[in-house]
Amino acid sequence: MPTDQSVRLTMKIKLRYKMVAMLTVGAMINFIDRVNISVAAPKIMATLGWDEARLGLIFSAFLAGYTLFQFPGGIIADRWNAKRVVALSCLGFSLFTLLTPLGAVAFGLMIALRFAVGMFESASFPAYASINSLWVPRHEYGRAQMVSLSGSYLGQTFAYPLTTWVLLTFSWSAVFYFNAALGVIWVIAWLLFATNTPREHPRIREAELNEIEQNRAPRTGATTSPWSVLKSPQVLLLSFSYLCLCYGVWMIALWLPTYLVKARGFTQQEMSRLGMIPTAASFLGLVGGGVLTDLLLRRNLPARFARVRAPAICIAAGIPFLVIGVLSSSGAVSIACFAIYLLFISISTSGYWAVALEMNPRLVGAISGVMTAAGNLGGVFGPMSAGYVVRATGNWVLPFLMTSAFALIGFLVFYFFVKPEPVSFESIIPEPAAVSGA
Repeated sequence: MPTDQSVRLTMKIKLRYKMVAMLTVGAMINFIDRVNISVAAPKIMATLGWDEARLGLIFSAFLAGYTLFQFPGGIIADRWNAKRVVALSCLGFSLFTLLTPLGAVAFGLMIALRFAVGMFESASFPAYASINSLWVPRHEYGRAQMVSLSGSYLGQTFAYPLTTWVLLTFSWSAVFYFNAALGVIWVIAWLLFATNTPREHPRIREAELNEIEQNRAPRTGATTSPWSVLKSPQVLLLSFSYLCLCYGVWMIALWLPTYLVKARGFTQQEMSRLGMIPTAASFLGLVGGGVLTDLLLRRNLPARFARVRAPAICIAAGIPFLVIGVLSSSGAVSIACFAIYLLFISISTSGYWAVALEMNPRLVGAISGVMTAAGNLGGVFGPMSAGYVVRATGNWVLPFLMTSAFALIGFLVFYFFVKPEPVSFESIIPEPAAVSGA
């Protein structure tokens, strides 16, 4: 039974932090479902006779679905009910994760199933941004969003040993059945606990409600058409920079397990342990980046430095480690350098998500949707191009050098051209009526 002290501690934890914790667990499951196929890839290739080019197409099929529906998902989360969007997203990608083993019947069917997984996952993170913009004060937004998204790297970290254990104990098909069950369990817990806004939650305390509502990013009485964000040069610059960054992030996320086995000579079991190191570093970077950007803002440093330039410097700092990591003859040095690179890149991610809030709090889901859609468009080409380059040349170095070049372009655009300032849109539409429904 819980002690009086543990009960008091639970009561002291603010409700918004519990919401962020729920989102973090949701992100873990989200990412386990998207990278499980990369961990199982060597076994799938051996069982079904598919080569790197085919696996690259499968990885990119997921990202194609993920990319196409990011912006619509963000609009729906802003205009409808972000809580329900998150629930439907998780339920949908869990269903198609469950169906993924049917793809063994035909390559085209596997492409379609992974596209559907990506399509349903696409709305999750823009909806997270929308919920956090309602649930946390502006000076906590960077931390809340990054902690929420950090579940993606926790999920990837746990996916390595967990997926490997299920794979070796049962089969590659069982991996997808197990992950789908996790998603369904989380959806039930989310629907029972979460609400779309703090005011709707029956357990919110008046003091915390006032703290949230009095310190949220300023909101006007009218909002702009979400489609008008596509015309904003600042939104497009932000999105292009994120595209360049995510080209390599996705390539590393999806190909690193196969790279460690095929290029570095590690066994499947060794990969499951060593592959956790870079993803654990990514988790630390994501959380640390959110703390950093909020801390700089609270110390009254210019928003452009706190939200853009400090995170951008981290991109530049990480690039040399990626180059060293792929050129080194030592497997241990390679893994360490990958970890440092992903640490720096993850720190920089906080800036991208925070800029969306600074541009327009009412359209944070739509802006984040455009940004992540662009990022994942880069991700479509990253895994696919890596597969074809490796098949054509047998060289695993070239894809990572391409990644470093794209990261450099992303740094230059982010540092010199992106500004975390309110964006003026031309099309003004009335504020919609509030949607209730816990």
